[in-house]
Amino acid sequence: MISAGSRSRLFSPALVPALFVFSAGVLASCGSSSPSPSDGFGGGDVAADAADVDLASDVASDDAAADADAADETGAGDAAAADAPIDGGADVRKIPPPQPYPRPSYQDLSETGLYADFANKVFADGLVAFEPTHKLWSDGATKRRWIKLPPDTEIDTSDMDHWIFPVGTKFFKEFSLGGVLLETRLVERYGTGPEDYWFGAFVWTADQTDAVFAADGQQNINGTMHDAPSQMNCGVCHRGDVGRVLGFSAIQLSRPDNEPTLKGLAAAGLLTNPPPSGVDYPVLGDDASVAALGYLHANCGHCHNMNGTSWPDTQMVLRLNVADRDLTTSGVYESIVGQMLQYFRGGAVTMRVSPGDPDNSAIIVRMQSRTEKIQMPPLATEIVDPDGVAAVRAWIASLPPLAPPAGGADTAGDAGDVGQ
Repeated sequence: MISAGSRSRLFSPALVPALFVFSAGVLASCGSSSPSPSDGFGGGDVAADAADVDLASDVASDDAAADADAADETGAGDAAAADAPIDGGADVRKIPPPQPYPRPSYQDLSETGLYADFANKVFADGLVAFEPTHKLWSDGATKRRWIKLPPDTEIDTSDMDHWIFPVGTKFFKEFSLGGVLLETRLVERYGTGPEDYWFGAFVWTADQTDAVFAADGQQNINGTMHDAPSQMNCGVCHRGDVGRVLGFSAIQLSRPDNEPTLKGLAAAGLLTNPPPSGVDYPVLGDDASVAALGYLHANCGHCHNMNGTSWPDTQMVLRLNVADRDLTTSGVYESIVGQMLQYFRGGAVTMRVSPGDPDNSAIIVRMQSRTEKIQMPPLATEIVDPDGVAAVRAWIASLPPLAPPAGGADTAGDAGDVGQ
């Protein structure tokens, strides 16, 4: 665990390329000479070949308008690099926080700062590998992820459910299959406005020597079924969070080990509003509930929440909040269990989740389909996730069936109010 005082030595001018420390006075420069940066915030190792993790399913549209709430909240994120004194009241800032800069015009991955030596796949200093607790399904692709936080900045966590990252923050996600690189995606915040994010996918060539920006996406990369998304498809996922980043959050980093963790970030002084000492926000419940609700949060919650693109059609919540400390009173549970369909026409299937009956639950019907207009998620997947379906089926099967209606009353809910 990183001591809070160690942050005062973290971003001195001599140590600008590095990002985090293991303990007081000990620098962890991630990936400076290794092709697989894996050093964590508190000394815990994050596997470089981490399994599927969720940062984002798609890449962003340059000119899609954000809603007013997103604009307000993102604007509030400008306080992420607050000038509060640290280390006993002494203000030791040496590096000024990044200022907004022109929108990048990347054409090749080598221009983004991911690699110190692109030809030899040597990663740059200052990268920290991370892995969300609950994974996004990407048709079996292996993914690695890194964050690069600018020196002497903090993440604005004034809203613990919606983190706002400082200008200059970069997130990278690499996709591969069978050891063959397919694409690497970048999310970069370059300004303070709600649209000031650069999103893009860089597709690797067949000989693995270059990765080129694909504004329109690309299908069946390097002889696989894997597709890189176009920029225009970003809004489906990324606009579900005002910080435009998915997978690096309070819930996703709430775990006892495998740094970076929420507690590790707080101890390092990297959060503007850290939770109380020792507090984090894992998904609660028995094993079946944690597996299912964590899966829905990671794979569906970015669209199915009040900020998400699905909200106008179906007011269903599949994103958990840190306040959800009782599963049965959570917004997710109340939104789906025993609730009638609203938008989707499922034939004989009429409920989002029919407790005790997975086969008559629309969520299962749509998860195990890859038919257009039926499948969920609707983008970025062509193969059903058998483990994800099994996890959600097991949870639904464990739920007690609804009580029989009294006097013919409909206990399932008002189809005009809720549904998938």
